[in-house]
Amino acid sequence: MAKNGQIEFLLSVADVLLIDKESKAQLASATLKSHNMSQTVDTTEIRAGQRNDVLATIKNNKTIEVTIEDVQQQRDFIAMMLGADGKEGQKVDAYGLPQGIEVKEGKITLPHAPKSGQTVTVEDENGATVEVAFEGVEGTVSQANGSILYISGYAYEADAEQLMTIASDKFAGSYQMVLDEQVFNADMQIIARKQTVFHKVIPNDSFTLDGSAERAEKTISYTFTVALDAGRQDLGYIVYLPEDAE
Repeated sequence: MAKNGQIEFLLSVADVLLIDKESKAQLASATLKSHNMSQTVDTTEIRAGQRNDVLATIKNNKTIEVTIEDVQQQRDFIAMMLGADGKEGQKVDAYGLPQGIEVKEGKITLPHAPKSGQTVTVEDENGATVEVAFEGVEGTVSQANGSILYISGYAYEADAEQLMTIASDKFAGSYQMVLDEQVFNADMQIIARKQTVFHKVIPNDSFTLDGSAERAEKTISYTFTVALDAGRQDLGYIVYLPEDAE
């Protein structure tokens, strides 16, 4: 029952905090679009008597799943789902994509210097191959200034801002989860915070990243299954805190 019998509403989305069970590294988001917690329980009816009435039900296999939908595509959350560790200061093969480049002063200039051993194919507007000798990013051509030449894709060596290696045999670990929600009264005033704490959740490794030609709000969803943590009898707890609680 609400305190002093007052009416309470949950009208907003939660903030989420995830704490890695092993490393204690934290992931957090205050930009969720939605969150959902669902519980399923397997039940078996015990029936007997001339009317085959239900005398009792056997309940087991409680399963709780939590899904959060975020408007950010946060790197650390994506790394979590991939079971990948983000590394900095790494040299990697990156790729320049096929594109048209304008001839200026008898030269075309590539966005990046091709990696050693890479061949960049150049064609004119009619699809005829143009012989070009590149020195670094520059190549000398005989076409008129203002002409557009089309280059193939090619690999170049880059300094990665961040690198996530996608291993075939590594999966997401387990986390402690905290969902923090605001509680409102009938006057739409925030009167408390509701925190749902699960001692152990396991991310569902299946997820989807998509894109479209139209620029619009896009979200990414992550689903977690609540699991029993070793040495505990409970899956977690729900606590109501004063709004000004630290």
